[in-house]
Amino acid sequence: EPPKRVLPEQIPARDYFFIVDVSGSMSGFPLDTARELMVNLLRNLNSSDRFNILFFAGGSSVLSPQPLAATPENIALAESIMNNQRGGGGTELYAALQRAFAMESDENASRNIVLVTDGYIGAEDRVFQLVDKQLHRNNLFAFGIGTSVNRFLIESIARVGRAEAFVVTGRADAVQKSKQFSEYISAPALTNIRVEAEGLELYDMEPANVPDMLAQRPVMVIGKYRN
Repeated sequence: EPPKRVLPEQIPARDYFFIVDVSGSMSGFPLDTARELMVNLLRNLNSSDRFNILFFAGGSSVLSPQPLAATPENIALAESIMNNQRGGGGTELYAALQRAFAMESDENASRNIVLVTDGYIGAEDRVFQLVDKQLHRNNLFAFGIGTSVNRFLIESIARVGRAEAFVVTGRADAVQKSKQFSEYISAPALTNIRVEAEGLELYDMEPANVPDMLAQRPVMVIGKYRN
């Protein structure tokens, strides 16, 4: 369990990779709401944080080849590019997640993948398996956007990622939910967690890969042992 209060000096470096859906189903209200949400999320980053944005539809593009420091200049650049996005094309989430998980990061940094989508995609089982496999080095958080968001996908991704699901149905929600999210992930207390036992054989561990412990999220591992 995390301590009652995580001190600033106990918080590891934090990298944020935002995956933003700009497919055709996001046109109009969902993408407008996503812009509002992203502005709030970016402006809540600490100056010591790093971030990057991956925009995806049928293909994907990134804001920067390397993570950017969360300076006012870089945040303004990200907001400008975000505002120029127009919805169109299919939704290839699996490939976008693969690319995000492969992004370069400091080995000791807390890696936070933030997915923003209306959730209208296929290949959901593959997505869940990929998230579960990559969980050890990545925390995955899902934001569902829109009045008819695919809650099954958003809540299932959150469940596989051992995190809360955040659903934004309107612009009024964007400010409140982004504030809740920022508080939820603001204090990773421990990263690079591995579970080992001395003199015992552990098996059937769930999750097989342990995510970061956050100030508001303890780590629970269930499994079996021999000997």
